[in-house]
Amino acid sequence: MFDMIDEIQSQLRAGEDSCAEFMEVPIDGLGRIVLRPETIAEVMVAFANVDGGCIFMGVDDKGVVQGIPEDRVDDLELLAKTVARESCDPPIEPTTRRVRVPGSGTGDAVVVLVRIRKSLYCHRTTSGRYFRRLGMVNHDPDPSELRQLLDLRRGRRNFDVQPVPGAILEDLDRTQIESYLATYQEIPSATVLQRTAIAVEAGGVLRPTVAGLLAFGRTPSMRLHSASISVAVYAGFKATPDSLVDDDQIDGRLGNQIDAAVAFVARHTVKPASRRVGWPGRPQYDMGAVREAVVNAVAHRDYSISDSRVRILLFADRLEIYSPGRLPGTLEIENLEFLTATRNQLLVQFLLRIRSSHTDRPHIQSHGQGVARILHTSEDLSGRRPLYEVLGEELRLTLWALLDDYSELNARVLPVESRMVDSHRNWKGHQSKHLPSRGNCLSILHNSALN
Repeated sequence: MFDMIDEIQSQLRAGEDSCAEFMEVPIDGLGRIVLRPETIAEVMVAFANVDGGCIFMGVDDKGVVQGIPEDRVDDLELLAKTVARESCDPPIEPTTRRVRVPGSGTGDAVVVLVRIRKSLYCHRTTSGRYFRRLGMVNHDPDPSELRQLLDLRRGRRNFDVQPVPGAILEDLDRTQIESYLATYQEIPSATVLQRTAIAVEAGGVLRPTVAGLLAFGRTPSMRLHSASISVAVYAGFKATPDSLVDDDQIDGRLGNQIDAAVAFVARHTVKPASRRVGWPGRPQYDMGAVREAVVNAVAHRDYSISDSRVRILLFADRLEIYSPGRLPGTLEIENLEFLTATRNQLLVQFLLRIRSSHTDRPHIQSHGQGVARILHTSEDLSGRRPLYEVLGEELRLTLWALLDDYSELNARVLPVESRMVDSHRNWKGHQSKHLPSRGNCLSILHNSALN
């Protein structure tokens, strides 16, 4: 869009429309740019919520080129990028370009083009206002139109097959794709990528789909900012700053995220002392159920919610897993065990074939049986049925820890655990690979208490 000077001049003559906004850039007596961030944000949001567009900065409403002083161009580009990042929710990633075109006076003048791509998400200004570009107007939708706009973005069953704006084939890990597509070796790669919907054509360019980037991307969160897992472990029973023992953000391909999240939970789970006579030797959690729960959280979450990621919180008595999005389709808490509804069908198909580097088995093995397995194996171990809850725009699963084996020790161990937090933080700060995890530390305390 507007790559050639002829195209730019043609648009200036034609005037503003659904993909072009002209914006003067006033300069005060001290040489400062006088533009309200909200004014710029409204245009950015309006373009992002429809088909994208371009802001011609340094041009008045009639298409007359006023230009921008040479020494203010850097400041203007910084302003545009700051507004996109701080005054749009979720943030927008514009591209800027400086061009010289004939000005209103003698000679050429500098104009800055700020390009906004059509977005996967529904954007608003940080003041809470939504806009859509209709012709040359940034339209403030009424409640009915806003619902329609949100429906186009959020909760769509085919969201994962959409191309990711700005993503390119180089964002994908070729080795992983070749492994996945081993049976298609005789077909040209571009054809295979489209047949499998790892990538689709958008605007004449082959771009990864949401599912393709999640499953095969080198770092999906670079393009899909919420495509990561946040993990944290707390001493005791509440999530407070003082009780935080360890936390991390897990990025990378979705399969690697799953394996890393399960490993994090296993590392921070209390290990039974199997050598002591009479010790049942049972773990706090069925790790198969934990893996199934993590897979479900990332496979079925609503990726159209851009400002929320999967969260895993580990407490002394429970494991909580938060997945963005309400239940899809006709699913309700009461029928989760018996019915299935897949929000991200393409992503699920990928995970049915992609193998875990830890188990060497596909991440999804029996589509539709995961919830029942989580409920029954976890309840068999802990004696308490896992709890599913819809909390606003999130689904929370609570798995209860097995405490029977440790019940007579909890009164002695948990207070000690709270005193371990500061020393554990110091260990983590040294980043030594030889330092014990929370789970190993608690095992030592349990064993000492038994002796």
